[in-house]
Amino acid sequence: MGSPKTAKGAMKQGIWRRRISAPFAAVLVAAVLAVVVFSGQFAKGPNASSQFSPVQVDNTLRPARDKPFGFGDAENGQFPNKEAAIEEQKPSKAAAIDQDDNSSIPELKQASGDESIAGGSDSSGKESRSQSQKGDGGTEESGAAPYTKCIAPSDRKICDLSNPRFDICELCGDARTVGQSSTVVYVPQSRTSNSEEWSIRAQSRKHLPWIKKVTIKSVNSTEPEPRCTSKHHIPAIVFALGGLTANVWHDFSDVLVPLFLTARQFNGDVQLIITNNQPWFIKKYSAIFSRLTQHEIIDFDADDQVRCYPHVIVGLKSHRDLGINPNSSSQNYTMVDFRLFVREAYGLPAAQVDIPYKADKDDPDKKPRIMLIDRGKTRRFINAAHVAQGLDWFGFEVVKADPKIDSNLDEFVRLVDSCDAIMGVHGAGLTNMVFLRSGGVVVHIVPYGIEFMADGFYGAPARDMGLRHVQYSISPEESTLLEKYGWNHTVINDPETIRKGGWEKIAEFYMSKQDIVLNMTRFGPSLLNAIEFIM
Repeated sequence: MGSPKTAKGAMKQGIWRRRISAPFAAVLVAAVLAVVVFSGQFAKGPNASSQFSPVQVDNTLRPARDKPFGFGDAENGQFPNKEAAIEEQKPSKAAAIDQDDNSSIPELKQASGDESIAGGSDSSGKESRSQSQKGDGGTEESGAAPYTKCIAPSDRKICDLSNPRFDICELCGDARTVGQSSTVVYVPQSRTSNSEEWSIRAQSRKHLPWIKKVTIKSVNSTEPEPRCTSKHHIPAIVFALGGLTANVWHDFSDVLVPLFLTARQFNGDVQLIITNNQPWFIKKYSAIFSRLTQHEIIDFDADDQVRCYPHVIVGLKSHRDLGINPNSSSQNYTMVDFRLFVREAYGLPAAQVDIPYKADKDDPDKKPRIMLIDRGKTRRFINAAHVAQGLDWFGFEVVKADPKIDSNLDEFVRLVDSCDAIMGVHGAGLTNMVFLRSGGVVVHIVPYGIEFMADGFYGAPARDMGLRHVQYSISPEESTLLEKYGWNHTVINDPETIRKGGWEKIAEFYMSKQDIVLNMTRFGPSLLNAIEFIM
């Protein structure tokens, strides 16, 4: 593997090779251009900046983008109790990249007034009706062809409650959403069957008790169906926000990846109907929502209409934490597909564009760029300045991600895209790897005592997204837990016993009370791996 000096020397040799070869390349390019100009064949090239242009969104259909409300960092997995997960407050408008969350995850109050997304109405219902009459949201008044893609198999039940992660219902035919009662009514062609009813939490974590339930009813001939106030020729997806959102890992793992799995198949021609609405979430990820739907987003809890659709899905499909199983997807989607979809949504360079260090061959002094994410309160780098200095010694250009900086999400994703690698302690901030280019490197520092969960939350997702993953597990000497408890304490000498106490004990000791003093000498071989991946 070589020593740090060897790696640094190899990097310098690469830079000098580029310095030597650059003049020859310049002469060759000049000669070619001279021939082209002389022959009158010179043509104006495309605007290279166009590949970075953000997606243009019709503001009449989409909520206006706003500054993001923060990349939270609640811990991965379920919280020990509802009280620890719900704190009725809105997130800060600061685009915090990796907020600390060791005591709670705020469950946000639904915003009111001008923050409400489209689809609500005043007490008279005039706003919603006028929007429907304009044909917005794929209403039949728009004159579009009838929707014919959904054919209900005769041997399949409407609702599938068998998956341990999520419940999902799919209604093909005459489906009617009734927001005021959080109900979706299915009117089968044959009204002779018995009526059925299900009640599900329409998100990918079906066991979170504070997510509002949606009722799905199949009516028979003896029951009156609600009268349609607007008819649509497109499908619709009813799903919940809330849960453990306000944390970037949960934002992606619990909502955005499952929503991609469920909605992407419709190529934007689908209406999203949201219960447990959180307007800040729609604003923060407006670029992604704008690629998933061309239509008005409906606030289900505030909607006073009975909307009729030819196809309604209630719930979100989910395969695993921050992951997709291609064999479980009817469209064979992968996490690479998801990452490229997100990059497309933010107008980032296409899949074939190399990582920045390899793509920019004209600058002989260019260094590989690494984004260093330092957390705010727990699992911090106690010696952050020494870590940054060490990265610089190895030949990196260090970009620090400050969780307190007020920055626009569109700008931040471009900052990540400009880096070859991202490095941080196990926590939600590493989720920003989704904005790296193919072949980018994730340097994952694992705190003492949680090695068992590290690969599942970040290692496997990184590899599945076409990224390189370098994992470094710290020693007890690099953990502040050793100073607090000593070698003879169970926290240090028997982490397995602590883990047997459940998530609450893991969170108490290894997630909430631990900071890191990174030994750059011991860490060196792992950093060499990252350099080799980049070079």
